[in-house]
Amino acid sequence: MRYGLWSPIAKIAPGMTALLFLVALVWGSLSAQFFVQATTSLILSLICFSGLVFSRVSKALNAAGTFVSLIQALVFAGLFLGGNWIASNYIDYETWNVNCIAGLVAFLGTIVYCAAQVPGKVLLTRMTAWGPYFMEAANTVLARERVAFARKYLTRLCLRPTRCMRKTAR
Repeated sequence: MRYGLWSPIAKIAPGMTALLFLVALVWGSLSAQFFVQATTSLILSLICFSGLVFSRVSKALNAAGTFVSLIQALVFAGLFLGGNWIASNYIDYETWNVNCIAGLVAFLGTIVYCAAQVPGKVLLTRMTAWGPYFMEAANTVLARERVAFARKYLTRLCLRPTRCMRKTAR
């Protein structure tokens, strides 16, 4: 049974509509975080796997990164799909009602917030998988400053081919 704004349960229990509205807001935000985390973990596992095959960095480090990222992707994908399956029993996503729109707005707002953090995570994983001794150097820096450190490390080691080409062409 669907519990939309004009459903029979909303007429019986008026407080249920407010509760479902709050559930839609919370689930919209959580599902966006689960989706971004699952997608990011899948990308990170591919980066670690390519480092496992082609990089000079320790194979054990890249194998562990691949394994942990794949498990993380599966867990968050399961949370995303399972949560949407459970939420669809209470929130009617087939019609444009207040609960559906509230969940969608919360989802989109959280996607914008979470997506801004993805490039930093990808850069850190790329540097760990491909930059020899980067992980040891990055562990000496505070966690909130590691992305900036990775960008400095990247330009200093000249791991970007376009920058290296520009420097040698001069």
